[in-house]
Amino acid sequence: MEYLTGSWKMVIEMVRTGMMSVILSLGLAASASALQVDGTGTSEPGWNAAGRLEEGRAGLGVAVLDGKLYAAGGSGLTTPHVEFDQYDPDYDDWIPELSLPVGLEQFGMAAIEGRIYVAGGYAGGGYTPEETGFQPYGQTRQAYSAPTSPSASMWSWSPEDGIWQSEAALPGPRVDFDLISLNERLYAIGGQRDDETLYVFDPVETSWSSESLPAGVIRQGAVSVVFAGELWVMGGMTDGDVTRRTDVFSPQSGEWRTGPDLPEAVVGASAASFQGRLHLMGGRGSDNETTLDTHWAYDGERAVWARVGTLLAPRTEAAAAVVGDGIYLVGGGSGGGFFAPFTALNDTDVYTDLAE
Repeated sequence: MEYLTGSWKMVIEMVRTGMMSVILSLGLAASASALQVDGTGTSEPGWNAAGRLEEGRAGLGVAVLDGKLYAAGGSGLTTPHVEFDQYDPDYDDWIPELSLPVGLEQFGMAAIEGRIYVAGGYAGGGYTPEETGFQPYGQTRQAYSAPTSPSASMWSWSPEDGIWQSEAALPGPRVDFDLISLNERLYAIGGQRDDETLYVFDPVETSWSSESLPAGVIRQGAVSVVFAGELWVMGGMTDGDVTRRTDVFSPQSGEWRTGPDLPEAVVGASAASFQGRLHLMGGRGSDNETTLDTHWAYDGERAVWARVGTLLAPRTEAAAAVVGDGIYLVGGGSGGGFFAPFTALNDTDVYTDLAE
């Protein structure tokens, strides 16, 4: 009690002498500065740091539901992550949700009809790569021994019930692909092997169907995104060669066409459609080793790619999504392939362009 009494006497003296007002002013100024530099409320266009994940995670998935950003899974040093977190831009912080049923990396994740779906990827459990033909980036089958297996399983989650429920499995295991929500369907596009097949999920019928693809559309490490109502598949790697190739699918016509070449060959990049332009960020370059910090944007009306700037740090196997007035780039690694789990980032960066 004597300590408390002495403490209060000190506070009273500080208020009387004006010292307390100085301290409060400095504290408020520091908070405002922190928000301007690190928060999402900054008025400065370009890339700014936002709230961080608890741990670094490359090969994770993200989805947006009801104005909130959700992140799941990602590669770990020994097994995939099971974490599932929610980010609220108003508070600039990640909040843990119920974990995934199993650890996942390089899987598909999307939101549709009020639910978040996760499917495929490498799941915790163990397998012999020679038996399946699947292998992670940059590793020989002999070198890879982490306890994971390629999965066809799918689960869904909603904020109303807060639990993961089992859904119809993919027609076959698929790893390193994108799950895209388009026209009230989910499209599973991409993968490590070109089987020339697109998987389509109807959430009302809760069933999958398969459609044929042109040769070469499925490429390891390609990135897919909806832009101007169409599905774009960009970059990736075929037979060890990193490409600038773009393929575009129109759901109206049901036809595929060749899109504009990327400004540089890239694999493991992230992409987002934002304020009328298509954004391409990071990844690895033509040597499949150099991790990039480049940020490009495609103007559909002018049909040109332009360099927007640079990321805050080189990123590959990160996940991107648009929430409100910004593009959020989550996780990833500063080193690709085998090194991704060892260089995984817990960064969340947000891009705003108030001039557009």
